[in-house]
Amino acid sequence: MTEKCANTFLAIMFERLPPTQTLRAFEAAARLGNYTRAGEELHLTHSAISHQIRALEQRTGRKLFQREGRQMVLTDGGRLLAGEVRQALLALDRALHIGQAERRRVGQALRVSVPPSFASAWLVPRLAAFHRQHPHIDISLRTSHELSELDFSDADVAIWYGRAGYKNFRCQRLLKEVIFPVCSPRFAASHPAITPHDLAHHSLLRFAHHGGWEPWFAAAGIRQGEPRTGPVYDDPMHLLDAAAADQGIALARSCLVRNHLADGRLVRLFDITAPARGNYFSVSPFDTEKTATIAEFQEWLGAILSDSTE
Repeated sequence: MTEKCANTFLAIMFERLPPTQTLRAFEAAARLGNYTRAGEELHLTHSAISHQIRALEQRTGRKLFQREGRQMVLTDGGRLLAGEVRQALLALDRALHIGQAERRRVGQALRVSVPPSFASAWLVPRLAAFHRQHPHIDISLRTSHELSELDFSDADVAIWYGRAGYKNFRCQRLLKEVIFPVCSPRFAASHPAITPHDLAHHSLLRFAHHGGWEPWFAAAGIRQGEPRTGPVYDDPMHLLDAAAADQGIALARSCLVRNHLADGRLVRLFDITAPARGNYFSVSPFDTEKTATIAEFQEWLGAILSDSTE
């Protein structure tokens, strides 16, 4: 049988089927033996149930019920049909539940796109904690350097550092960062009396994106422009590693430098901080079926980020 013939055959066969509501009315009446009770179960009137039964009898060409007192008793043909209809409705219910379960399963698999620096310094070490709290969500992590590289056919939600303004996406700010100078323990030990004004005489490491030293200089009361010399890094983690290797003083973002400070690879030079020019945002499409799952992930991110950067 060709595909066209098969489609025609199925169309004709399905056209002969009665509406699902008619089958449900018949099954309820057969099971309860009473049109009124069947109507109450299906939120229909006695008359509506009676109408559905008559319509089904006309389709099948046989009597399905006979009255015995106040009861509507199935005929032999009605009893046979009731068994088949009940099995068909049960099979349909199972099929629909399988589909719903599959949608729920897919909805719990969350594809997350993050910058490599954020993934290695912050997110990956904490994913085990997320899985313990949210065992029903499977995180699939992928890294991307630029928002322009993001294709939401390959990700459900992205974590980006920068400024608000992604008008085509749903954005939620996760935290505000601060910036401050850091250096190697060796440098700090050899310059115990260093002041913010002394920084002009030392190698200042520079980051290629999201602004530079000028906001911190202003917070420290230093009238000094952006450094024009010194190594430049386009990865914030490479910048911190360079400072830890005693190559100069880095301006660190509070979220990314936490691990370096905790294990002693870097130390803070001063208590002066300045607001970072960028923030971390959660970015996701407006038309997504995973809104609830994304919200769970965002809530966890916001709480943990706040705790980790205070």
